[in-house]
Amino acid sequence: MAPEYLAHGQLTEKADVYSFGVLLLETVSGRQNNRSNTAEYSESIIIIAWNHFQDGTVDELMDPNLMLNDYPSGSIIKNEVRRVIQIGLLCTQEAPFLRPSMSRVLLMLTKTNEVLPQPSNPPFMDEKTMELNEAMEDQSSTRNQKASASIATVSSNSFRPR
Repeated sequence: MAPEYLAHGQLTEKADVYSFGVLLLETVSGRQNNRSNTAEYSESIIIIAWNHFQDGTVDELMDPNLMLNDYPSGSIIKNEVRRVIQIGLLCTQEAPFLRPSMSRVLLMLTKTNEVLPQPSNPPFMDEKTMELNEAMEDQSSTRNQKASASIATVSSNSFRPR
């Protein structure tokens, strides 16, 4: 989920762009962006993709089930997958105003000769940050429930039929 939605409950086009970026990264990596207790998947797919992008090792992120080496034009297809990873990272940048619009994303996906901008840092949210946010939200909602509770009383002690 987009960080602005988690923090403030704001659903915007840029939050949708963020979700689409996560979907792109999940598709090319073959991994889900979920929390798991296994060491391999303890970080979100966004952080894993960002680290590979920074290290220049995005090929390691690609799902082996894509079988990119089985095609005569495998290197061309790998370049397209690298491009999709970069677009996914552009969609998941921390600041919503840095994320492209969906129409821009579509252009980036279809016009492969266009040079892509470099993505900035994604939001760094690990499993512990998410658990902390959930705990804070639970406390806040409990406080709000207590504040909005009222006691109903009946002041009449006799009832008559009409």
